[in-house]
Amino acid sequence: MHDGRKPLGPMSEEAVIWAIKRGLPSSTQVRVQGQARWMALDDHPPFADELVARTSGRKKKSAKGPLGYTWQEIFALMVAVGAVAGVVIGIGWLEENWHAMRQGLEARGQEVHRRTGLPVFEEEHIVQGEAPSGAVVPASDTPRSPASRARMASAALNDAGADPREAVCRARALLDPILDADRRKPEVERAFSLMWSKEMPLLRQEQADFEKRRGVVCGDGTRPRGCPCRGAHESCCVLHGGVASCEPPPTRIRCF
Repeated sequence: MHDGRKPLGPMSEEAVIWAIKRGLPSSTQVRVQGQARWMALDDHPPFADELVARTSGRKKKSAKGPLGYTWQEIFALMVAVGAVAGVVIGIGWLEENWHAMRQGLEARGQEVHRRTGLPVFEEEHIVQGEAPSGAVVPASDTPRSPASRARMASAALNDAGADPREAVCRARALLDPILDADRRKPEVERAFSLMWSKEMPLLRQEQADFEKRRGVVCGDGTRPRGCPCRGAHESCCVLHGGVASCEPPPTRIRCF
């Protein structure tokens, strides 16, 4: 089969029919293996039948509704009208109830202040982007030295009650920002070594699971679904420059 740039194949008739169903242009040229003559798709009976079936299917899908639009277009229009109506109703409800909601929130804030003594977050602080006096800054937002990050990462990794994946991901978030020059410090090196030792068993399992569903990568970078790396995949990339390689396995565990 010739995709207009280069010949692809050889491949079975079933593979070409699979490609036709997924949009292979009718102008594609094909050649029976062992013969020199190229022919159009519709010059080969099985492919011609599939092209006719594909064209008939498109005509059925584009059938017009009673208003001159396809049923898909009518449905999309109804959804759009409903969404606009919902937004208008929601804005109206907020305009009517915003004042009462704000008063309720202010009353709750004052009640919390009365019971606990914690400062109330005033509106001017929100506008100016300032925190009220006495507000606590989250620990995750405070700058940390490489040694502090290494100690916190090691503590997370050595926590026997923590989920192993969550511990590794927490350690990675702490250690990754450390500059290369600081990674040679003994305490930081030990933390990295501990993280890698905890991550390797998880990574091996993740790689084994990935291998079961590993797919192919086409010449243009496309990764088609349902095309396993192991097995018949000759037709997976006929529209995308042919099969270039298999998907690369993960080198680090996934953190959500």
